[in-house]
Amino acid sequence: MVTNAEYTDEDGLDVLPSDVDEKDGQLIHLDTGKPITKGQITKMSKSKKNVVDPHDIIKGYGADVARWFVLSDSPPERNVEWTEAGVIGAWPFANKIWALISQLQDKGDPLASSNNVTGPALELRKKAHKALEKITEGIETFRFNTSVAQIYELTNTISKYGPHDDTRIEALGILIRCIAPFMPHLAEECWERLGGQGLIYNTSWPEVDPAMLVDNTITLPIQINGKRRSELNIPKDLSKEDIERLTMEDAAVIRTLDGLTVRKVI
Repeated sequence: MVTNAEYTDEDGLDVLPSDVDEKDGQLIHLDTGKPITKGQITKMSKSKKNVVDPHDIIKGYGADVARWFVLSDSPPERNVEWTEAGVIGAWPFANKIWALISQLQDKGDPLASSNNVTGPALELRKKAHKALEKITEGIETFRFNTSVAQIYELTNTISKYGPHDDTRIEALGILIRCIAPFMPHLAEECWERLGGQGLIYNTSWPEVDPAMLVDNTITLPIQINGKRRSELNIPKDLSKEDIERLTMEDAAVIRTLDGLTVRKVI
């Protein structure tokens, strides 16, 4: 259910949210200027007049932004509280997606896989396919809000990746296909700008590369006297001796242990 606050005038009559304004910290009626009282948040109902005309949202921000807000706010078994701030918050994200596509220097093949990559490119591929797995699972289980969270994370990851190469095209191809069920109009525009052939509506859902889900490294936290001081990103099969050596060479560890004697290492 989509919920919203109820508003009443001095006579106890219900008032549409679109007829309410705030002036000097007080709620007033737009036409009469008389004070308005904000009541409890309940299911949107015409009888209570706590409804929002979707045409106003679509006119201001577009249908995709309205859809994104509703699907991203909460899991389906929980109510969604409609807020203007929530819709406005979805608008910058749509612009961020468009900016990522607009910044591309050349079109590519968003369906191609950038295999045999290393370094930052490999990290981007791994994060893209890990996100894809979770996004797919979220959609299949109707946990759209968890899919949205992964889409946000993938978008930020791509934003931080510098090169405009095949790996970026692949990651953007995954991202745009993943937003298509949520923001279909934006997805179609981005797909064409990216270099995709035909409509994204007719394009198959991206497939997860199982090899990209395997982590060859782990993040090992370093604690000294029970307090976390640093962490190591190391190969999973690194020996105990090498781990201890790298730990003792860590700048934060050296600084913390200055003048102290290590009596026990776990």
